[in-house]
Amino acid sequence: MSEFVRFIALRYFTQSHRKHTLSLISLISVLGLSLGVATLIIVLSVMDGLIAKTEEIVLKSTTHANIYRLVGNFDTYTEVEKQTESIPGVLGATPVVFREVLLMSEKGLATAFLNGIDPEGYKKISDLSELVVKGNYECLAKGEKCGYVAKNLFEMSEMDEFLGEKPRLFPAILGVDLAAKLQVSPGDIVSLVTSGNRKIIGEDAVPVSGNLVVAGIFESGMYDYDSRYLYAGLEETQKLLDIGHNVSFVSTKVDDPGKILEFKGLITDRVGGFPFAVQDWRDLHKTTLKFFHLQKLIMFIILVFIAVVASFGIITTLIMLVIDKTREVSILRSLGAKKRVIRGIFMFDGFIIGLMGTFLGSVFAVLICFLLKNVEFQISKEVYFFSTLPVQMSVGTFAVVIFSTLLISVAATLYPSIKASGITPVEGLRHE
Repeated sequence: MSEFVRFIALRYFTQSHRKHTLSLISLISVLGLSLGVATLIIVLSVMDGLIAKTEEIVLKSTTHANIYRLVGNFDTYTEVEKQTESIPGVLGATPVVFREVLLMSEKGLATAFLNGIDPEGYKKISDLSELVVKGNYECLAKGEKCGYVAKNLFEMSEMDEFLGEKPRLFPAILGVDLAAKLQVSPGDIVSLVTSGNRKIIGEDAVPVSGNLVVAGIFESGMYDYDSRYLYAGLEETQKLLDIGHNVSFVSTKVDDPGKILEFKGLITDRVGGFPFAVQDWRDLHKTTLKFFHLQKLIMFIILVFIAVVASFGIITTLIMLVIDKTREVSILRSLGAKKRVIRGIFMFDGFIIGLMGTFLGSVFAVLICFLLKNVEFQISKEVYFFSTLPVQMSVGTFAVVIFSTLLISVAATLYPSIKASGITPVEGLRHE
């Protein structure tokens, strides 16, 4: 764009016969556009924060990949552990027994996922031991009271007697929201029942049951885990479920979760393929991550219409500017100015409005995002998985929003600028 076009465009923008009217309309256009830009950036930053927070918690509190045996019992897990740990980049592997169970306390009832783990081995693949906020993680390994006092054992043993079981007690660590549902704390007794395994007593088949003592409470920060997961020792879980030396899968952790697909292939090859299969952390949480990415795309498409609506203010401003400058445009055309020069003048004026709105909106969005991060805005963790609103600003988000807004602003200048370029010398000077 030539210096001449920029000079004339700035003169037209700052000096007009209807200066006050144009200034008001321009201000409304700038404010509307800045509001749209700010809203877009804030919403997308929140969605980026949700995705990043989900991945962070998933990688911190759970494993990176699970190795399953598709056919037969999985009792050769020791060999699979050794084979997996021999792969460069694999930080550890450990067996896990996984079952859905029903938990009952004196004051609550809840379904949950029981994870039978080797307490020492699980430290290599998860930060669970660091997430314990009450009680002691080491109680899973020591199998002793660790300072807490078991409560209400007599009352809770009645369930074992009813189901024909011998009363038994083993330590477990519950998620903070699961403990809240059951209204229990370290030392409380919780009854456990699972229908996945049944025992024959007389002529009846009854579900396997047992009593666990709350040895600790963990908090990962993600409601889906904190409300549904509990952990117990591997041997105790195998005895409770009466599954012998079998496990559900072998969990692993790698040094670079971003390259999990490469590790997935290496692990599959190392364990010999079928009947073994590997499921990585992205597969395990595919639904949640896809939900956030899809919601982010939908939010962008919906909110970009705010910028589209604001662009009508640019069209209005330029149309009024064209009407106001009809005489000046005619003089320029009589002096030999080409149509593309006239178009460039009014397109540049519209671009200025768009640039001002985009800049103000970006600044406003940064301030609001910093405010949200520092204030820790509370949200419903039952709905959004987290108790506070995560925000993550990224250069990519700003670039996409700024580019989209400027593109809409330039597109809004096309009609007024084309109309302006169609003004003839005679049309503007007819009444002079």
